Amino acid sequence: MKEDRKNLLKRLLTWFTKQTVLWSGLIIGIPFLLAALWIGILIWVWDTPDINESFQDPANVELSRSEKGALLAEAVTYQFRRRLGDQGGWVPNDLVVFFDRNAACAAGVEGEPGGIWYVTTEIFEVVADRTARIGGSSQDDPRLTNAVKKFNYDPRRWGISWLGGADSQHEYELGLEDFNAYVEDLRAGNAVSNVRADDLAAILAELGGQNGAMDKIYSRLNDAQKVSPEERRHRVYSAICASAVSADTLAVIRSAYATDFEPDALAALDEAIKDLYRVSQLYPPIVLNGSDDSLWLVNHARNIAAMMSATFDPILDAARSLPGGEVAR
Repeated sequence: MKEDRKNLLKRLLTWFTKQTVLWSGLIIGIPFLLAALWIGILIWVWDTPDINESFQDPANVELSRSEKGALLAEAVTYQFRRRLGDQGGWVPNDLVVFFDRNAACAAGVEGEPGGIWYVTTEIFEVVADRTARIGGSSQDDPRLTNAVKKFNYDPRRWGISWLGGADSQHEYELGLEDFNAYVEDLRAGNAVSNVRADDLAAILAELGGQNGAMDKIYSRLNDAQKVSPEERRHRVYSAICASAVSADTLAVIRSAYATDFEPDALAALDEAIKDLYRVSQLYPPIVLNGSDDSLWLVNHARNIAAMMSATFDPILDAARSLPGGEVAR
């Protein structure tokens, strides 16, 4: 009887120990699991701009004129198209999910231009206006003219297209239909791309010049200390993604049209591309370090602004080295 009581007590102690270990593990482990899940979701939702290495391929210089034009158009719109395609559509992915960080990057928040949308539309308008001609005339390809119009549609506009409304994603998809048709015809030799040295200079001036696309993003970032912490974050995210669009465009100009430039200009473009891609890969948790009103975030914005502005002179020097480069200022 005494032995039975001892065995029963041992079983009870064993059961209690197991339960204590189990519940202690759950109590301690569940918060860690939830935290890990939350971090994983944030990593999944925030999409670091992708670097397409094909844009930097030295073999691009051997492409035909039409193929170079197609590659340039694809590079300018790469981050834009990737957001609309691979990332599940502009509206749900960029305007709704998780503290509008992606919106600040892509579509814009509270009057601040989104880095991807703003820089893409500004550069693409120059490309469409100057580099695509019908035959020997100066007339723009109507498909690109329409794509420019559609891409410039308000990126935060909501609507139900089949009820007669118009939302940004629907408008962009219409523009992409014309864009894709033009690029397909280019690669098939059924469309014209007339990218001359002065056209390259105009694109570079839009990238690195005063009042150009990147300058607008830089100016807002440089004034980050004067705005609220939330707006400061938006400007940082916008600059990260704007740098990716600019780097993609520069990479194709440098690789496909290298023979138009002097060696010194090519070296300068290499440095600018490297620095802009470096900015594009800055991961948001780095930005989220510190409290909202900390000087740390202000310094982070200043550092990104300094990295961006350091690319402006090399870009403009490369533009000025080209015939017609007097447009660069």
